[in-house]
Amino acid sequence: MKNIQIALVVFVFSSFTLNAQTNVRAWYADGQVWVVWNAQEPLPETYAIYAKPSSFTNTADATLVGRLFDIEYGAGALKEQVDTGLTFRIPNGQGGFYQLAGNEGLFVMTPHQAGSLWFAVVAWGETEVNSGVNITSAAVSFGYNPVADPVECHLQATFPSPFAAGYTCFAFYMWADGRQNQWENRPDFPVTANAAKNGMPGFFMISVPLGIDTSQPFPLTVWLHGGEGIARQSLAGSRSIVNLKPEEGILLAHNDDLVGYRGLGLPNIDNPSWHFGWRKNYDPFTSDNLPTVVDTVVNYTQRRYIWIDQWLIRRFNVDPTRININGHSMGSAGTTALAKVYPNHYATATIFNNGFGGPVNNTSFVVFGPTDLNFPTNLSKRNGEAVGFADVFNIIDNCSPERDLPLFRSYCGKNDFNDAMMWDAFVVENYRKADSLAQGMQLMWSERTHDIGGIGDHWAFGDGPLQQTNIEDVLYEETHFRSDVSFPAFFNHRLNPANGTPGDGTPGTGATGVGNDWGAWGGYHRWDWNNITDMPGIWSVDAWLESNAVFVNDNCPLSQLSSSMAIRKPQQFKPITGRILNWSITDLSTGNILQSGTTSVLEDDLVVIPQVVVYPEDARRVRISLVDPMVVGITEETNAASAISISPNPSSGGQTNLYITMKNSAEAEIQAIAINGHGLTFKTQLHAGKNEISLNDFESLPKGFYFIVLRTSSGQRICTKWLKG
Repeated sequence: MKNIQIALVVFVFSSFTLNAQTNVRAWYADGQVWVVWNAQEPLPETYAIYAKPSSFTNTADATLVGRLFDIEYGAGALKEQVDTGLTFRIPNGQGGFYQLAGNEGLFVMTPHQAGSLWFAVVAWGETEVNSGVNITSAAVSFGYNPVADPVECHLQATFPSPFAAGYTCFAFYMWADGRQNQWENRPDFPVTANAAKNGMPGFFMISVPLGIDTSQPFPLTVWLHGGEGIARQSLAGSRSIVNLKPEEGILLAHNDDLVGYRGLGLPNIDNPSWHFGWRKNYDPFTSDNLPTVVDTVVNYTQRRYIWIDQWLIRRFNVDPTRININGHSMGSAGTTALAKVYPNHYATATIFNNGFGGPVNNTSFVVFGPTDLNFPTNLSKRNGEAVGFADVFNIIDNCSPERDLPLFRSYCGKNDFNDAMMWDAFVVENYRKADSLAQGMQLMWSERTHDIGGIGDHWAFGDGPLQQTNIEDVLYEETHFRSDVSFPAFFNHRLNPANGTPGDGTPGTGATGVGNDWGAWGGYHRWDWNNITDMPGIWSVDAWLESNAVFVNDNCPLSQLSSSMAIRKPQQFKPITGRILNWSITDLSTGNILQSGTTSVLEDDLVVIPQVVVYPEDARRVRISLVDPMVVGITEETNAASAISISPNPSSGGQTNLYITMKNSAEAEIQAIAINGHGLTFKTQLHAGKNEISLNDFESLPKGFYFIVLRTSSGQRICTKWLKG
């Protein structure tokens, strides 16, 4: 596909007959310098851009600041994925835009200080620079003000989605700041390439539903393409097997744009940076550029993707707590790595046919180093140890200073024979270890091949809503997940035979396979993301197993499942290692306590409850609660709209009424939680001022100390203390 793209750019330029690159000019706008020239015919494989504070006549007297392939200086991705007649659209430095002619090339430089330079453009290998021909007519002045004049992304085209009505798509470019020192970031713009790839364009596309409400912060869903793939594959309405149609937010599709040699043969961007990065000293212009010494693999591409997200947050109304990422094939490996390296950035990560081992050791070792040497990256683990390149793609190794990952959903196919993605013992090892690490990943396997869905796949029978699992849809992600909300991490499913087994990694299903043909570890668990209590001293969640899904295979086939549960991403409930906590599991419909006990906070302040039993929703929902009895100083909410107080406090045996005073009326759910985890819940209407509640409502509670938690209809959670006498 990519060699076709190269030919496409050559074809578009070939209609212009020129005998030299001419008319070189440049200007400063939006934090960058834009160098434009008329391309020569026949096109060279690469153009080189040189610069110097004074005029020069030979490239040996200047500094090489960039070198670009024709795909890069000729807007190849834009032509291939949107329209062959399109050219770069860039700021003109005067508040407007300049549309390049079909025979013009572009290079973009990101300055790190104000100054002025002469710029010359030559075909690679040429050295002569001629005034009035291939050098600017004067030095080009540029500024440096990251706050008032930051680097931007630039819109190239707007068009309706070719895959579904009701969506508008936007094509953008940004241009990399490439430097050999990966830490030499501008305050507004990170280093996203090594020096050899300075000025490389990064292409991405956004799909927006018509009528989207932008007055409120809206979610962002990211989809990463597979090897030899392109951003266009993930526009709204494509990938119908996962219902790729945002309704509340926008959809972002990246292009992995690393162009260069992978060894002998033509330069290409097949299986490029694996949505991660490349070696610091990778030379994309040399066919035999093999690593002879240990090199650092820098996460250039990850930095670009994260910066684009932040740009969308800054320029539009994207909710930074509702960013979800997905990927298939190579994109699943990129998704895994991004969610592990930037775990607080994402609300959830969904991965299909996972590349847990990273790139296979064929031509990829030119870019990343030999697999067996596991070159170090520029990243650090929680303990400060360096992250190896292979470590970023599995789901078991820590790759950041953070303890907790976002919720992962993984789908692997036992009939997947695709090279690095194939079902094997390493995939099963990842599943088993991940299930033991209390991260709460939802791990699914089925009869699928390398494709996302297809005939015979337990999780997808077709494109219709009755034929595919719901939890991988964009709308489900938009409405369920947040990065700033804690969640119950169910794990140790492999210890319960009822949860099934994926086998030993032998490919195939039926008579040729080993283990269950399909199954889920944690994949049936659901909980109410909007009703989680996370406060100093108290944590609770309402949980169940799916039983009312429209796609029948989403429903749990068992009457109950037992597993351990950890609390991940706690916001306020953070008891220290060694603290003894009280926990209980209550039937929400009856108030009966089904399980209770104590647990000791584990190393790294991790809270775990062993052997939690959860039931299908149509049987019962349960509330899982934890209380830290050492927390006795919980302060009352002082917000003027919702502050409460309770009297008498303490109450005595002869009193019949309890008074709750609020500063605003609200329907509220009242929960009384004892320090041993026991409690009850009921709803009532509270009005501004003093509310009289019969102590008969609390009759079933024994005497003792309680936390009174109010959840108002607006979602506020208010806590105070009460002693029942």
